[in-house]
Amino acid sequence: MNIKSNAVIMQISNLHKSFGHNHVLKGIDLSVHQGEVVVVIGPSGSGKSTLLRCCNYLETPTDGTISFQGEMIGAQLVNNKLCPVPEKKLNEQRAKIGMVFQQFNLFPHLTVIQNLIEAPIQVRKISTAEARNAALKLLERVGLSDKVNAYPKSLSGGQQQRVAIARALAMNPQMMLFDEATSALDPELVGEVLKVMKDLARDGMTMMVVTHEMGFAREVADRVVFMDGGRIIEQGPPSEIFKNPKEARTNEFLKMVLS
Repeated sequence: MNIKSNAVIMQISNLHKSFGHNHVLKGIDLSVHQGEVVVVIGPSGSGKSTLLRCCNYLETPTDGTISFQGEMIGAQLVNNKLCPVPEKKLNEQRAKIGMVFQQFNLFPHLTVIQNLIEAPIQVRKISTAEARNAALKLLERVGLSDKVNAYPKSLSGGQQQRVAIARALAMNPQMMLFDEATSALDPELVGEVLKVMKDLARDGMTMMVVTHEMGFAREVADRVVFMDGGRIIEQGPPSEIFKNPKEARTNEFLKMVLS
Protein backbone atom coordinates (compact mmCIF):
# COMPACT_ATOMS: atom_id res chain seq x y z
CA MET A 1 0.00 0.00 0.00
CA ASN A 2 1.30 3.43 -0.93
CA ILE A 3 2.01 5.34 2.27
CA LYS A 4 1.85 9.09 1.82
CA SER A 5 2.81 11.75 4.29
CA ASN A 6 1.99 15.42 4.57
CA ALA A 7 5.66 16.25 4.13
CA VAL A 8 6.40 18.20 0.96
CA ILE A 9 9.39 16.57 -0.76
CA MET A 10 9.52 18.93 -3.78
CA GLN A 11 8.37 22.54 -3.96
CA ILE A 12 8.23 24.31 -7.32
CA SER A 13 7.72 28.07 -6.98
CA ASN A 14 6.96 30.59 -9.75
CA LEU A 15 8.89 28.53 -12.29
CA HIS A 16 9.52 30.16 -15.66
CA LYS A 17 11.51 28.79 -18.58
CA SER A 18 12.19 30.48 -21.88
CA PHE A 19 14.12 29.26 -24.90
CA GLY A 20 15.00 32.50 -26.66
CA HIS A 21 11.68 34.26 -27.29
CA ASN A 22 9.69 31.10 -26.61
CA HIS A 23 8.23 31.38 -23.08
CA VAL A 24 7.55 27.70 -22.34
CA LEU A 25 6.78 27.70 -18.58
CA LYS A 26 4.81 30.65 -17.24
CA GLY A 27 4.87 30.66 -13.45
CA ILE A 28 4.40 27.07 -12.30
CA ASP A 29 3.63 26.51 -8.61
CA LEU A 30 3.45 22.87 -7.54
CA SER A 31 4.09 20.85 -4.38
CA VAL A 32 4.79 17.11 -4.40
CA HIS A 33 4.35 15.17 -1.16
CA GLN A 34 6.37 12.23 0.10
CA GLY A 35 5.04 9.00 -1.43
CA GLU A 36 2.69 10.81 -3.82
CA VAL A 37 2.26 9.94 -7.51
CA VAL A 38 1.64 13.11 -9.51
CA VAL A 39 0.73 12.53 -13.16
CA VAL A 40 1.07 15.49 -15.54
CA ILE A 41 -1.12 15.45 -18.65
CA GLY A 42 -1.78 17.93 -21.42
CA PRO A 43 -1.38 18.55 -25.15
CA SER A 44 2.00 18.42 -26.90
CA GLY A 45 3.90 21.67 -26.45
CA SER A 46 2.22 22.53 -23.15
CA GLY A 47 5.52 22.46 -21.23
CA LYS A 48 5.19 19.09 -19.45
CA SER A 49 8.60 17.68 -20.40
CA THR A 50 10.32 21.03 -19.80
CA LEU A 51 8.80 21.11 -16.31
CA LEU A 52 10.19 17.65 -15.58
CA ARG A 53 13.63 18.52 -16.95
CA CYS A 54 13.75 21.62 -14.76
CA CYS A 55 12.97 19.50 -11.70
CA ASN A 56 16.49 18.04 -11.69
CA TYR A 57 18.13 20.94 -13.51
CA LEU A 58 18.65 19.24 -16.85
CA GLU A 59 17.17 22.57 -17.91
CA THR A 60 18.07 25.67 -15.92
CA PRO A 61 14.97 27.70 -14.99
CA THR A 62 14.82 31.25 -16.32
CA ASP A 63 13.13 32.33 -13.10
CA GLY A 64 11.70 30.75 -9.95
CA THR A 65 13.02 28.05 -7.64
CA ILE A 66 12.78 24.31 -7.07
CA SER A 67 13.44 22.88 -3.62
CA PHE A 68 13.91 19.21 -2.79
CA GLN A 69 13.73 17.99 0.81
CA GLY A 70 13.93 21.62 1.90
CA GLU A 71 17.07 22.46 -0.11
CA MET A 72 17.09 24.60 -3.23
CA ILE A 73 18.22 22.62 -6.29
CA GLY A 74 20.82 24.06 -8.66
CA ALA A 75 20.91 27.49 -7.04
CA GLN A 76 21.92 29.16 -3.80
CA LEU A 77 21.44 32.61 -2.30
CA VAL A 78 24.64 34.68 -2.27
CA ASN A 79 24.24 38.28 -1.05
CA ASN A 80 20.49 37.99 -1.66
CA LYS A 81 21.07 36.93 -5.28
CA LEU A 82 20.44 33.48 -6.77
CA CYS A 83 23.68 31.95 -8.05
CA PRO A 84 24.36 28.48 -9.51
CA VAL A 85 25.69 25.84 -7.14
CA PRO A 86 29.03 24.17 -7.99
CA GLU A 87 28.68 21.22 -10.39
CA LYS A 88 29.73 18.70 -7.72
CA LYS A 89 26.89 19.90 -5.48
CA LEU A 90 24.41 19.82 -8.37
CA ASN A 91 25.38 16.21 -9.17
CA GLU A 92 24.82 15.26 -5.52
CA GLN A 93 21.37 16.86 -5.65
CA ARG A 94 20.52 15.19 -8.98
CA ALA A 95 21.48 11.77 -7.60
CA LYS A 96 18.48 11.97 -5.25
CA ILE A 97 16.05 12.35 -8.17
CA GLY A 98 16.01 9.52 -10.72
CA MET A 99 14.83 10.23 -14.25
CA VAL A 100 13.61 7.94 -17.01
CA PHE A 101 13.35 9.38 -20.52
CA GLN A 102 11.35 8.62 -23.64
CA GLN A 103 14.53 7.29 -25.26
CA PHE A 104 16.28 4.68 -23.16
CA ASN A 105 19.76 6.27 -23.19
CA LEU A 106 21.52 3.02 -22.26
CA PHE A 107 25.24 2.67 -22.99
CA PRO A 108 25.24 0.38 -26.05
CA HIS A 109 28.79 -0.89 -25.44
CA LEU A 110 27.98 -2.05 -21.88
CA THR A 111 25.99 -5.10 -20.79
CA VAL A 112 22.80 -4.68 -18.79
CA ILE A 113 24.57 -5.22 -15.45
CA GLN A 114 27.39 -2.85 -16.45
CA ASN A 115 24.81 -0.18 -17.31
CA LEU A 116 23.40 -0.52 -13.79
CA ILE A 117 26.63 -0.51 -11.78
CA GLU A 118 28.51 2.27 -13.59
CA ALA A 119 26.96 5.30 -11.85
CA PRO A 120 26.74 3.82 -8.31
CA ILE A 121 30.45 2.97 -8.46
CA GLN A 122 31.52 6.29 -10.00
CA VAL A 123 29.12 8.68 -8.24
CA ARG A 124 28.09 6.95 -5.01
CA LYS A 125 31.58 5.43 -4.63
CA ILE A 126 30.29 2.03 -3.55
CA SER A 127 32.21 -1.19 -4.17
CA THR A 128 31.71 -3.21 -7.34
CA ALA A 129 30.42 -6.15 -5.30
CA GLU A 130 27.84 -4.00 -3.49
CA ALA A 131 26.75 -2.33 -6.75
CA ARG A 132 26.44 -5.70 -8.46
CA ASN A 133 24.34 -7.23 -5.64
CA ALA A 134 22.00 -4.23 -5.67
CA ALA A 135 21.78 -4.35 -9.49
CA LEU A 136 20.86 -8.05 -9.50
CA LYS A 137 17.99 -7.34 -7.05
CA LEU A 138 16.78 -4.48 -9.23
CA LEU A 139 16.86 -6.61 -12.38
CA GLU A 140 14.79 -9.20 -10.56
CA ARG A 141 12.38 -6.45 -9.53
CA VAL A 142 11.86 -5.37 -13.15
CA GLY A 143 11.64 -8.97 -14.39
CA LEU A 144 14.96 -9.11 -16.24
CA SER A 145 17.14 -11.45 -14.18
CA ASP A 146 17.86 -13.48 -17.31
CA LYS A 147 19.30 -10.45 -19.19
CA VAL A 148 22.22 -9.65 -16.85
CA ASN A 149 24.91 -10.11 -19.51
CA ALA A 150 22.87 -9.06 -22.55
CA TYR A 151 23.69 -5.95 -24.56
CA PRO A 152 20.97 -3.32 -25.09
CA LYS A 153 20.70 -3.93 -28.85
CA SER A 154 19.54 -7.52 -28.18
CA LEU A 155 16.62 -6.32 -26.02
CA SER A 156 13.14 -5.18 -27.03
CA GLY A 157 12.17 -1.55 -26.44
CA GLY A 158 10.15 -2.54 -23.37
CA GLN A 159 13.07 -4.48 -21.93
CA GLN A 160 15.45 -1.57 -22.58
CA GLN A 161 13.08 0.81 -20.80
CA ARG A 162 12.84 -1.55 -17.82
CA VAL A 163 16.65 -1.62 -17.69
CA ALA A 164 16.60 2.20 -17.80
CA ILE A 165 14.21 2.25 -14.82
CA ALA A 166 16.44 -0.21 -12.92
CA ARG A 167 19.47 1.94 -13.74
CA ALA A 168 17.76 5.05 -12.32
CA LEU A 169 16.79 3.08 -9.18
CA ALA A 170 20.40 1.88 -8.77
CA MET A 171 21.27 5.39 -7.57
CA ASN A 172 18.81 4.90 -4.69
CA PRO A 173 16.79 8.05 -5.47
CA GLN A 174 14.17 9.53 -3.16
CA MET A 175 11.96 10.51 -6.09
CA MET A 176 11.50 9.34 -9.69
CA LEU A 177 10.65 11.43 -12.75
CA PHE A 178 9.21 9.69 -15.83
CA ASP A 179 9.11 11.67 -19.07
CA GLU A 180 6.83 9.89 -21.56
CA ALA A 181 8.49 6.61 -20.58
CA THR A 182 6.22 4.51 -22.83
CA SER A 183 5.70 6.76 -25.86
CA ALA A 184 8.60 5.30 -27.91
CA LEU A 185 7.37 1.72 -27.39
CA ASP A 186 5.27 -0.53 -29.57
CA PRO A 187 1.76 -0.75 -28.07
CA GLU A 188 2.17 -4.38 -26.94
CA LEU A 189 5.28 -3.47 -24.91
CA VAL A 190 3.74 -0.54 -23.03
CA GLY A 191 2.08 -2.76 -20.41
CA GLU A 192 5.30 -4.33 -19.13
CA VAL A 193 6.82 -0.88 -18.43
CA LEU A 194 3.61 0.47 -16.85
CA LYS A 195 3.55 -2.61 -14.56
CA VAL A 196 7.01 -1.72 -13.21
CA MET A 197 5.88 1.87 -12.66
CA LYS A 198 2.72 0.70 -10.90
CA ASP A 199 4.77 -1.58 -8.63
CA LEU A 200 7.04 1.35 -7.74
CA ALA A 201 4.02 3.49 -6.88
CA ARG A 202 2.61 0.68 -4.75
CA ASP A 203 5.92 0.46 -2.89
CA GLY A 204 5.64 4.13 -1.92
CA MET A 205 8.07 5.75 -4.37
CA THR A 206 7.41 9.46 -4.85
CA MET A 207 6.83 9.90 -8.58
CA MET A 208 6.14 12.65 -11.07
CA VAL A 209 5.02 11.19 -14.39
CA VAL A 210 4.42 12.90 -17.73
CA THR A 211 2.32 10.54 -19.83
CA HIS A 212 -0.34 10.14 -22.51
CA GLU A 213 -1.51 6.91 -20.85
CA MET A 214 -4.81 8.04 -19.35
CA GLY A 215 -5.56 4.58 -17.96
CA PHE A 216 -2.35 4.75 -15.92
CA ALA A 217 -3.24 8.26 -14.72
CA ARG A 218 -6.68 7.07 -13.64
CA GLU A 219 -5.43 3.98 -11.87
CA VAL A 220 -2.17 5.07 -10.24
CA ALA A 221 -2.16 8.86 -9.77
CA ASP A 222 -2.90 10.41 -6.42
CA ARG A 223 -3.17 13.72 -8.25
CA VAL A 224 -3.53 14.62 -11.91
CA VAL A 225 -2.12 17.95 -13.11
CA PHE A 226 -3.43 19.28 -16.43
CA MET A 227 -1.11 21.71 -18.23
CA ASP A 228 -1.70 23.84 -21.29
CA GLY A 229 0.24 26.78 -22.71
CA GLY A 230 2.95 26.59 -20.05
CA ARG A 231 0.53 26.88 -17.14
CA ILE A 232 -1.23 24.52 -14.74
CA ILE A 233 -4.89 24.83 -15.71
CA GLU A 234 -6.32 22.41 -13.15
CA GLN A 235 -5.26 19.71 -10.71
CA GLY A 236 -6.98 17.24 -8.45
CA PRO A 237 -7.66 13.55 -7.77
CA PRO A 238 -8.16 11.44 -10.92
CA SER A 239 -11.82 10.84 -10.07
CA GLU A 240 -12.42 14.59 -10.10
CA ILE A 241 -10.29 15.49 -13.14
CA PHE A 242 -11.60 12.68 -15.37
CA LYS A 243 -15.25 12.67 -14.30
CA ASN A 244 -15.93 16.26 -13.39
CA PRO A 245 -13.25 18.71 -14.60
CA LYS A 246 -13.91 22.29 -13.53
CA GLU A 247 -12.17 23.99 -16.46
CA ALA A 248 -13.56 23.99 -20.00
CA ARG A 249 -10.05 23.51 -21.45
CA THR A 250 -9.51 20.36 -19.37
CA ASN A 251 -12.86 18.99 -20.50
CA GLU A 252 -12.07 19.75 -24.14
CA PHE A 253 -8.67 18.00 -23.93
CA LEU A 254 -10.07 14.91 -22.19
CA LYS A 255 -12.92 14.59 -24.69
CA MET A 256 -10.34 14.56 -27.46
CA VAL A 257 -7.97 12.01 -25.90
CA LEU A 258 -10.61 9.72 -24.41
CA SER A 259 -12.89 9.54 -27.46
